[in-house]
Amino acid sequence: MKIRTAIAAGVFAIGAVAAAGVASAAPTPMHTDFIGNYATYEACAADGNSPKTGGTQWECREVVGGWDLYTY
Repeated sequence: MKIRTAIAAGVFAIGAVAAAGVASAAPTPMHTDFIGNYATYEACAADGNSPKTGGTQWECREVVGGWDLYTY
């Protein structure tokens, strides 16, 4: 009887760990839309100000490869 209890507890523990892994792998919702990456801030800001690609609010964030444009 103790062996069955130990096996059941082990299976339950494995299931709990797997469920926690799936829950933590869910993507974090973003509140901005990524538009693109630009080599210079000026190019990023120009598209941010453009009515075609920009929005009422936009932001250029510096990254390793240049600047990323996000709109709200």
